[in-house]
Amino acid sequence: MIENQIKNKTLPTRAGFARQLEKWVGLPLNILEEIGSYVIVRPMNWAFGLLDGLSYKLEGTLLKRVLQHVIFPITIVLAVIFGFEIAKTGMTLQSLALVAIIFGTKGLIFGSLERLMPFSRNWLEGGNDTSVDVMMLASGAFWNGFSKYLLQVLFLASLVKYLEPYGHSLWPSELPGVVQVFLFLLIKDFFRYWFHRALHEIPFLWRFHATHHSVKRLYWFNGIRSHPMEVVGQAFFYVIPFALLQPSAEIVLVAILMQFAIGTFQHANIDLKLGFWEYIFSIGDNHRYHHYPNKEVGDSNYGGEFIVWDILFGTFHKVPGKRPHDKIGIGTAPNYPMTMAGLMIAPFLPNQKVFGDSNDEAFEDKLTESQSETSPTLKPN
Repeated sequence: MIENQIKNKTLPTRAGFARQLEKWVGLPLNILEEIGSYVIVRPMNWAFGLLDGLSYKLEGTLLKRVLQHVIFPITIVLAVIFGFEIAKTGMTLQSLALVAIIFGTKGLIFGSLERLMPFSRNWLEGGNDTSVDVMMLASGAFWNGFSKYLLQVLFLASLVKYLEPYGHSLWPSELPGVVQVFLFLLIKDFFRYWFHRALHEIPFLWRFHATHHSVKRLYWFNGIRSHPMEVVGQAFFYVIPFALLQPSAEIVLVAILMQFAIGTFQHANIDLKLGFWEYIFSIGDNHRYHHYPNKEVGDSNYGGEFIVWDILFGTFHKVPGKRPHDKIGIGTAPNYPMTMAGLMIAPFLPNQKVFGDSNDEAFEDKLTESQSETSPTLKPN
């Protein structure tokens, strides 16, 4: 009894300290978030909000049903075609401009589709999370570049040289280019699957991966939300398949474009009819289950691009005939920080409940009991 009272008093003290640290140490970042809110988020929400009326008119129409079935496969086909066209010309100014246009228009296209065909209307606007995600994009680019440079300096060059004879003899370069792209992604995703699974099942690693699961909604851009320590660890973990396989630069370029296309659909708030595609790719409802607040469901569907490794290793989760609800987050840490500074600090603090350790099931059980399997904002698939 006394021990519980001490714990109850200690936790608010720790939480209060964390909030003060988040507020004052992260003051410059908090200011940037507020600026981003006025410069990016509010104008963007207003512009996309103009499509809401059209969205309601689109409900129940033949056009919507057709779009729900064809958007994903058409996007994948276009990613392959554009990828090989760019690879043919090499990295010229023209090809770089085309890549920039593709990525620049992706937000416009997916942002519009989310408004026109939302999986959940509760996910259409999320406060300042877009400002945080823009900052996360810059952070991820820096730390990804830093880790790759560090790998190059430390041992990547020598590792590639050592493995080169094996890699070139192993890689089936005689296969059609499209087959090579999918094979490369499938093998790389095997390593990603085990790394992602470790992030969930090892409590120390979960502290850092919790940053990604802190989101309260899924939309096309927040797949990039990751703590710098996870970004660096991921780069180290992927060095072996890259060094060993060594496909051509053309295959790697097309695979990267494919990875971005699939990854965008993984988080996109678009109500698609995916059918058998959800048993091949890690997209749609598969990943929505993965973001469930109760870990009994959320510790599943680890695949990055493909879901086949989950099916093979017994971590695939899908409820036949039902759709996931739209209440996501960290069940053991409902008050997880949502600012950029808080997300950076959280994994290093000793708190057990507030900052996302996975050893407290009480909140998860309560949440599971109080939620139905489908949300009233959703429709059966």
